Amino acid sequence: MIDWITARVSCTHNPEVLNSGHVVALKQDGSVDWHTAKRLSVVGSYDSSITVRSHTDGVIEISGNPAKFLQGHNVFGTNDLQYLMAKFFDRLCMYEELELKPTYEEYEAVQEGKYHLTRVDVNEHFAFETEQLAKSWLRACGRTATMKYRGPAVFKGETAYFSPTSRRIVSKIYHKADEISSTDKKHRLPEKLLQIPELMEYAKRSLRFEIKLFSTQLKDWHLHLGCNWSPEVATMLIKEQFLDKLELSANMALDSEVLNSLPKNLRLTYAAWASGEDLRAVLSRPTFYRYKDKFKEYGIDISIVQDDQNKLSNVIPMIRYVEAAPMGIPEWAYQKGLVA
Repeated sequence: MIDWITARVSCTHNPEVLNSGHVVALKQDGSVDWHTAKRLSVVGSYDSSITVRSHTDGVIEISGNPAKFLQGHNVFGTNDLQYLMAKFFDRLCMYEELELKPTYEEYEAVQEGKYHLTRVDVNEHFAFETEQLAKSWLRACGRTATMKYRGPAVFKGETAYFSPTSRRIVSKIYHKADEISSTDKKHRLPEKLLQIPELMEYAKRSLRFEIKLFSTQLKDWHLHLGCNWSPEVATMLIKEQFLDKLELSANMALDSEVLNSLPKNLRLTYAAWASGEDLRAVLSRPTFYRYKDKFKEYGIDISIVQDDQNKLSNVIPMIRYVEAAPMGIPEWAYQKGLVA
């Protein structure tokens, strides 16, 4: 989905109305070095907000999360940047207090994608069998994954970053459910949306792969113009600039916290399997399949006998979930009116 847009749009407006003050830098002698207009916050659905300011006399700069502004959430949304911006601009023009008065030509230009982009964030969700497995995979990724030309993951909090200080492109993987249910008002979903079980389940059993693109990179890829974006571009970027460059370890260490949380009988069974035992030979058929189903919740397939190279007490084959298809927008989301 398209998660964040900063765009400069031609639009007739009153600069004084969009004036929320100025940030001023002074030279040592007290004279003005530079100054810039502060962004004016505009509240949308469910108290989510974006910012707008006058860039020049005939151009405004819009910055924020249009999906969240329109839907009240950004758990999922459209990959069609032009559609999203057109709908976003229509809603913004409805705020009479902003006094945005685009001419016919300016309005049509927005509908056709004729505006300048200086930042775009795109993301995709990938599903796991359980929330616990998603979190274990994320922690393992943060410890062992690297990205071609960008180096190893940098784990900050509960997010795995790749090239976090880059001024061109920043990639990250995180668990969306933790963010939207946190106490941070900036990210927490409104209670009305938190009470939709399907929405929370969607976020809990998935990981979000996200790319933040800045102005220089957008220009290099000719994506600084809205008209150059098609609905397929976001998916292409996630695949070619994230998944195809992500280098995962062949094995994933089972997180010690998860290992210690296993019931005692499962821990003993796990230790036997990890040391190379063929559990089919030592367990009864019903017990084997019962344990197989339980271990599946942790991403472990005990039907695969470990060879000599994998006889480690806390290592399991790393499952390439990122090779699966993105989750996309579920059908029930349209039925519940959760999509702009």
